[in-house]
Amino acid sequence: MKKVGIIFNPYAGSNKFYAQERKANLQKILGNSGILRETKSVEDLSSIAEEFCRENIDILGISGGDGTNQCVLTKFCQVYKEQDKDLPMIALLRGGTMNLLETSLKMQGTPEQRLQKLISCLEQGKLPYMFHTLLKVNSKFGFIFGNGLIANFMQEYYKGGDAGWKKAATLFFKSCWSIVSGTSFFSKLWKPIEASVQIGEKLLPETKFMALMAATEKECGLGFKPFYRAREEQGKLHFLAMNLKPFDLLKNLHNIRRGKKIQNASLYDIVTDKVIIDTFHPYYYTLDGEMLNSTKHLEVSCGPTVKVVSV
Repeated sequence: MKKVGIIFNPYAGSNKFYAQERKANLQKILGNSGILRETKSVEDLSSIAEEFCRENIDILGISGGDGTNQCVLTKFCQVYKEQDKDLPMIALLRGGTMNLLETSLKMQGTPEQRLQKLISCLEQGKLPYMFHTLLKVNSKFGFIFGNGLIANFMQEYYKGGDAGWKKAATLFFKSCWSIVSGTSFFSKLWKPIEASVQIGEKLLPETKFMALMAATEKECGLGFKPFYRAREEQGKLHFLAMNLKPFDLLKNLHNIRRGKKIQNASLYDIVTDKVIIDTFHPYYYTLDGEMLNSTKHLEVSCGPTVKVVSV
């Protein structure tokens, strides 16, 4: 039977409320089918990735949130590349607050339930999976990138209070209301970014954008699917350079929700394999919902295509 290696983040969204109980449950379900390691910090990932690589695990299970997935995938891509090995299959077990990718892929259940399904499939000798391309942003790996409006929204989201779908939805409606009412929140959220953007060999003529976004997965949260072409071709990403006026974006929300093309001339909408962004000033950006340090140079490209367990 295939060998499973699980990384458990006890500080992730839903895991933190009963971390030790959940860890024990996962260990019991896993049994002799593999190994489970708990991460206390990002620094722990190097030694765990090296151990899993030596042990030749077949399936990497991750129990944590979107930030956990991003940190684990980044470190494993680095370690496995150094050892000239292909990444193992990926099993997303949930355990965070949002779990954007799992939600987009309709992967439901608690970490215990998801691991039990995985082990049952292994015992039956039938493990369903899908191919999925990772998104690479400089040296980090994930699935969904954004700056400008997207990063501004996430900065507000992480300010005080408990994170979660309720807070995200409240902030979303506050953002929409700011367009109509012109509150001070409007200027904070809708502040454009200035950058030169190169898509392949083409340099965009505009240098001011409301948002720059890229993904290899359709959905970005709250059921919105701006990256409707993200799964169109493996080894490619869907890139959006948006310079829409706020009211134009508001009028297109129904299209974004349904995964349809935004109807506006002030939008670059393309499937490509690489985008280079050089901003005029340092801006924060977000990768899989995590805020990352401001930088002026970003290379957004396609990482390896991995097998994601679909149970």
